[in-house]
Amino acid sequence: MSSPLVPRARKILRFTALTFRNLLSRKPVTAPQGPVVSMTSYGRRIRTVHIPLESIAAGAVLPSRLVLWLDDADAVAAPTRGLRRLLRRGLEIRHCADDGPHKKYYPYVQSVPQHTVPLVTADDDWMFPTGWLGTLLALHAEDPTTNTSHRARDILVTADGLTEYAAWPLAGPRAPSNRNLATGGWGHVLVPAMLEALRGRHEEFRRLAPRADDVWLHRVAVESGTAPSVVGRYDHHDVLHMPIGDGPTLASDNVGDGGNDRQIRAAWPDRLIEAVIADPRPRRPATTPRAPRAGRAA
Repeated sequence: MSSPLVPRARKILRFTALTFRNLLSRKPVTAPQGPVVSMTSYGRRIRTVHIPLESIAAGAVLPSRLVLWLDDADAVAAPTRGLRRLLRRGLEIRHCADDGPHKKYYPYVQSVPQHTVPLVTADDDWMFPTGWLGTLLALHAEDPTTNTSHRARDILVTADGLTEYAAWPLAGPRAPSNRNLATGGWGHVLVPAMLEALRGRHEEFRRLAPRADDVWLHRVAVESGTAPSVVGRYDHHDVLHMPIGDGPTLASDNVGDGGNDRQIRAAWPDRLIEAVIADPRPRRPATTPRAPRAGRAA
């Protein structure tokens, strides 16, 4: 069994490497032909959000746009030094309404008149490996009409219906299915059909699932026929968590305190639950995608 100091040392080394990259690199953070990658942040996390963004910029495959959405107008007007360095390399920082975790996709959905390019969302408290985007897109290319996620929950059902969310295990590599609930923090591809289905539904998610974007996105994915496939390849040795301080987190509220179950009951109508239950357990993909090799980081 490895010492607890080993993962901590790995995080420190990765954080330090990305800090130096942010200070020294002049390489663009975007490249043609890629998807759009979107992230949001808030409060004290804005001080360190340049690190997750820098990890995406260090990838072997780059997005065509890299967008950070902030509801803090002062933070948009006066970005941190780390963010200013990324701005010079192609990052976009946009102001938006405070819609909690929905900020990472909804303002982008509304900002584009017609969607033709997939959107990839990711959370601001992770450092991603160099193969993160390439591996995600490799599986997505096998069925570009449906969404794709690095991680998902396997929705468990019984004769009485759905079990509690906390009992749903992480899914391994999976083909597209209504039984795959994408947990988008590690990366979630939303296809244009899904983005169009999300448009104009602000009041619905604010009323039904204000703090559970994964729950709301799964509803719309099932409704639009774009429920995700799952890469299921990375673990916490690959995607490294950034400490975010004390106090309750969205995950602890939604999983530990039953927030997801309450919002599922509010947001998922009977017809949606029936569509989930009716879907057979999905098969594994024929192949597990491999990440492209990264070049030397600047």
